[in-house]
Amino acid sequence: MAARQPQFSPKQIAAAMNVSESSVKRWCDNGTIPVIKTAGGHRRITLDSLQAFVSGGDRCLIRPELLGLPPLAIQRETRIEGSSDPLSEKFRHALAEGDESLCRDLMQQKIASGATRSEAAEALITDAMHGFGEAWDCNTLDVYQERRGCDIAMRLIYELRSEIPAPGGSAPVAIGGAPEGDPYQLPTMLVELALREVGWNATSLGNDLPMESFIQAALDYDPQMVWLSVSSVSEPGMFVAAQNQFAESLGEDVPLLIGGRALSDKLRPRLRYTAHCDSLRNLVELAAMMRLNRRSN
Repeated sequence: MAARQPQFSPKQIAAAMNVSESSVKRWCDNGTIPVIKTAGGHRRITLDSLQAFVSGGDRCLIRPELLGLPPLAIQRETRIEGSSDPLSEKFRHALAEGDESLCRDLMQQKIASGATRSEAAEALITDAMHGFGEAWDCNTLDVYQERRGCDIAMRLIYELRSEIPAPGGSAPVAIGGAPEGDPYQLPTMLVELALREVGWNATSLGNDLPMESFIQAALDYDPQMVWLSVSSVSEPGMFVAAQNQFAESLGEDVPLLIGGRALSDKLRPRLRYTAHCDSLRNLVELAAMMRLNRRSN
């Protein structure tokens, strides 16, 4: 005899999904979630029905443990949302599955289609990692998959950077990174790749770097340009004070370019900088123009 499937009430499903019980009942009554009825007429949702509902729509289990289920237990496949471009969709899936070889092939296909290395990396990697973040929040991606995807993405960026000829001795120097408290390493690596493509001798100093280290690096490297990639700010007041101190230490002759999703319209007016770049392409265009101006002077 087959084992009896677990059955859940609309109230239990609502708590696990963090939605109202009335919403779950409505989905049951309109057929969105198939149900069975008890002898007393109460709605009951089987594990198969819950599986089909979650796998086929935009809803997810925020707290599967409330149903006695482990994380990801009812997901038939990892679903990562993002760009509708077929190449991007394939890349997201391959990265989630840890298929590094396929990710590499798809990256080369993007470049062969006419994209620069940095454009290809931004289009595929940035899209995938944004999707990873949403999937992780929604319990459709496990922590190990996110970390594995980051490792693969970093290796791909390193490989793309190695394909670019070493900068000549006359190439202008640029340094940058992500400030203290910012755990994201990929954005500043993408900036380094993009700047190297347009002729800068660029070095990413990494992420989670105290402003004192940025100041010391500026003294050691004597750069002609500095960038800050800011994806996360935990203490805005402390960040503003430290960033302004760093900007002042650079003086008037060293431009400071800033960018990143954490630099909101509310935060930016409090900062000192030369230019704000709202995209990697914007930064590349500005850096290319700055390099051209240096050569003509």
